[in-house]
Amino acid sequence: MILLFVLLLALGWAVARGARLSNLASLPLRGSGLALAAFGIQAALIYFPVPVDLESWQRSVLLAFSYALLAGFVWWNRRMPGIWLLGIGLLANWIVILANGGYMPVTYDALLAVGKSHLVASASPGAVVFGTKDILLAREETRLWFLSDIFVIPPPFPIPSIFSVGDALIALGLLRFLPAALGAPTRKQATHSAPTT
Repeated sequence: MILLFVLLLALGWAVARGARLSNLASLPLRGSGLALAAFGIQAALIYFPVPVDLESWQRSVLLAFSYALLAGFVWWNRRMPGIWLLGIGLLANWIVILANGGYMPVTYDALLAVGKSHLVASASPGAVVFGTKDILLAREETRLWFLSDIFVIPPPFPIPSIFSVGDALIALGLLRFLPAALGAPTRKQATHSAPTT
C-alpha cells in the first residue's frame, strides 16, 4: 500500500515539475511483459487460495523466478534515471524473502502499531499475514532482519504502513524515474530555458 502511495506521489511530483500524464501511454520502457508476468506470479501467491499447499521451497522458487523476471526488466531499462535504485530495492527484498522461506518477515508489534493485527489468524510466529507477502517472525528468528519490514509509519498518517529498506529504495527509484520518463525537464534544461534579464 505504501508503494501505491509513493507511486501517486511520484506522479504528482512529475506533474509539478512539468511532466505530462498523457506521456504514460508512451513510456520508453522495454520488457514490460516481464514486469507484468512477475507481478502476476506474486499476486497469485498472495491472493489466490490454490498455491497455499505449495511447499516452502516451491514458493521460494516461484518468487525467485518472479524476481528474476523483474531483474530482466531492470536490466533492459538500466539507462533510465532511477532504475538502478529500483533494482537494488527489489534485490534487497528478494534476498530477505528467500532467506526466510519465501515470505517477508514482520513482527506482531509492527502490525499492532499500524492497526493491521486483524490480518493474521494468531500472534504465533509463522502466521501468514493475509493479503501480503509477510509472515510473523520475531526479530531474533528473522534472517537478515535489517532487510525485513522494520520501518513503521503509524496513524495518524493517512496510510499506516510497514516497509523495508528495499521498499524505501524502490520508492526513491520511482521518485527519480517517473518525472524523467514522463518528460519533466531536467535542471539543466530548465536553466537553459529560463529567460535571461
